[in-house]
Amino acid sequence: MTDERPKPKYGELAPEGWVWKPPQEAVPDADESASPAPATVPARSGPVVRDARAPGAPASSRGGSGDPGVRAPIATGDAIVTSLLLAIGFFTTINSIASLLDLRRVIQQVLDIQKIDVTYTATGAASLLGIVGSVVLALIYAAAVWLSVKALRARRRAFFIPLACGVLSFMALFFVLMLAFFADGALINAIVDSQGA
Repeated sequence: MTDERPKPKYGELAPEGWVWKPPQEAVPDADESASPAPATVPARSGPVVRDARAPGAPASSRGGSGDPGVRAPIATGDAIVTSLLLAIGFFTTINSIASLLDLRRVIQQVLDIQKIDVTYTATGAASLLGIVGSVVLALIYAAAVWLSVKALRARRRAFFIPLACGVLSFMALFFVLMLAFFADGALINAIVDSQGA
């Protein structure tokens, strides 16, 4: 079945009195609710990249130069807390590294405080574990600083990075200390004997 009616000519089906008006450019300061019909925006020279933080607003055009004011500012509170946590982590890491580099003396002091009458003899293992532990703690702190700065530059929350790295450093320090304690068989026997007495 074919349509035998004549095809309408341009403008024949428009309502009486209707006049076509060309689209106007959108004014950035104008209130959108004041206009009865949404304004159409003329086509740009390049593809428009939308900003995920502001739906509907163009972030930049790849064809033109980027607007430096489009990126969200760094959260001041997050930057302050992250910097404070990194400063605390720095002093804690330096103190822990100093203790690890003299691990035999630290373990002997712990034994004297606990009144366990034994001399720590695994000095070679303590020196090696102290060096390995110091390198691991330094690498964890360096990773915390690098990841925190990277997150702050990307305008993401960063305060949890030093916290997570602090927990990781504590676990690594505890593991190194346990290995150093268990490296001396005489010390383990003395601790077992003191617990049984």
